[in-house]
Amino acid sequence: MRSVTDTDKPLRFADRAGYQAAVAQWLDQIRVGLDIFDVDLVDTALSSSPRVAQMSDALTRDPAMTMRIVLHDANALQHRMPRLWNLCTAQSHRIQIRQTPRNLRHLTETFMLSAGGCLLIRTHSKHFRGKLLIGDALENAGYKQRFGELWDACSCCISTTKFGL
Repeated sequence: MRSVTDTDKPLRFADRAGYQAAVAQWLDQIRVGLDIFDVDLVDTALSSSPRVAQMSDALTRDPAMTMRIVLHDANALQHRMPRLWNLCTAQSHRIQIRQTPRNLRHLTETFMLSAGGCLLIRTHSKHFRGKLLIGDALENAGYKQRFGELWDACSCCISTTKFGL
């Protein structure tokens, strides 16, 4: 798979393998913080050992880094992704997870956004088509605002601590 740095054009993908490779490239680009909006994280492969290691390394590299995750359904993360859930609990002071209210569960375009200007868009949660963009400030700003609105609309916080604090 070609790297997004090979060209100024976005890296497009149309299948699961392409999407998961784009997720890995996106993680290589993260700086300062990252925001994720997804249905349940199942298709992202973020729970795989290499992806958890990438996130852990990024958090170790930058003590100021934070992660915000908005999900329609956190059940898979809590019960079927032990590596990723362990990272979330170990870094609970830096990783925040929220669940969308019922009135927003119709949203199907998922995306991952890094503070460094890298954006991964999946056009529909049931399909593996999308693109990875680096340095597109205009599109990045629009998704940053959209994520902020989603984050603010979610009042249900998923606790990653043993006592729910």
